[in-house]
Amino acid sequence: MKRFVIFSLIIAMVSGAAFAQLADGISVNAWGRAAFSPLRLIGVPQENGESNDDDKSTLVAGGGASWGGESIRADFRIQGNSDYVGFAVGTNSESGEVGSNDLGYNIWAKPFANDWLKLTAGKFVDDTLRGKVGGLDGGFANFALRGDVWDGNVPEEDSIFTRFVGGRDTTKRWDSDIGTSFMLSSAPIDGLFIGLVANGALDPWWNNGIGGTESKYTYRFMQIGAGYNIEGIGHLRAQWIGGFLGTEKKADDDNYVEFDFGKPARIEAAFALTAVDNLLIDLGAKFWMPVEREDAKKVSNGVMVSLGATFRMEAFALGARIDSGFASYDRGDNGVALKDDKSGDGADIAIRLAPSYDFDAFTLGLHVGARIVGAGKAANGDALENNWTQFGFGGYIGKGLGSGSVKAGLSFTTAPIGKDGANGSTVFQIPVILEYAFF
Repeated sequence: MKRFVIFSLIIAMVSGAAFAQLADGISVNAWGRAAFSPLRLIGVPQENGESNDDDKSTLVAGGGASWGGESIRADFRIQGNSDYVGFAVGTNSESGEVGSNDLGYNIWAKPFANDWLKLTAGKFVDDTLRGKVGGLDGGFANFALRGDVWDGNVPEEDSIFTRFVGGRDTTKRWDSDIGTSFMLSSAPIDGLFIGLVANGALDPWWNNGIGGTESKYTYRFMQIGAGYNIEGIGHLRAQWIGGFLGTEKKADDDNYVEFDFGKPARIEAAFALTAVDNLLIDLGAKFWMPVEREDAKKVSNGVMVSLGATFRMEAFALGARIDSGFASYDRGDNGVALKDDKSGDGADIAIRLAPSYDFDAFTLGLHVGARIVGAGKAANGDALENNWTQFGFGGYIGKGLGSGSVKAGLSFTTAPIGKDGANGSTVFQIPVILEYAFF
């Protein structure tokens, strides 16, 4: 079976190349990245600055992805575009398994042959409003300092402003993607873009091919946003990403829906400054809605703010990110009445700087990062002593290889350092990152 999948993939690539030469409007492109380390030294684990005599440091080596995990990413995409209709198919292979990539598989139509209305169905992403500053240095950041206020990976563009995403199971009823969705978008005047995405399936496999996703889920989790590009000044964006909010209804209500505290709704806003030549600054904020079970539990993910910037002056370039989260809490399970519970999480801040310089034969880059986690509050309002700080830094040499690149360097990450000393292990490694991009 695996041989058949690989053979089918090769045939699809060859067919795509033929279409690119023969059919007007058909294009084929591809992107992929792999990382490995011939040496990673994980230091002796510590607890409050002390180590156990029986514990030892560990040497490991192997391959994986620059964003963490043991799987590399190799993909290709086929797209068709015309005045009225188009399609896209994106395929990737990770761990020897072939699946769809972010491009997904979708069909779109413009009924009026202009941008007043575009209809898209399938699995897709739309980057029109997405954040404009990502991981800064092509994957090296995660080796210098892995982990941040978001999900353990280095913050990407979505941390500033989330792109439109269709074909994901946003209700998370199953581990797999839902597989389909639809998007309505419009760009009626220059600079203005409006979009709405709703995820849902008709006659889904999980219901024996009958019925579909209930509309209360499809539209509860919908994403609707707008952006306006002010010429010569910047890009203003705002959106609503659906989920649960407010107070859960009583269970005896005919319209009762059990709230999921892990899926709150949020509002996002961002502004990208483009008025200064060679300088881009993008600032975004996410405001999570509080979710409450009456007289029992109240949860909020608080506020998250991300600032990204890039600057270039001839051969010198500088990238910077500040990502922070604060004002989150989980109250009601702390042994006191909800009305008296004052518990809360501390602020979480990740700061990164990535300068680089392009020489004739190669690029020399550095990465310096720090993560600072502040003390939270106990149920009685007293400050906890759980604050800590972690540092990471490294350098690399990179070389462009036509339609790709290679980077190799050294990085060192400290263990998290708390009030009573280090907790965890230091990590020294030799990252090597390979990338191709055929566009």
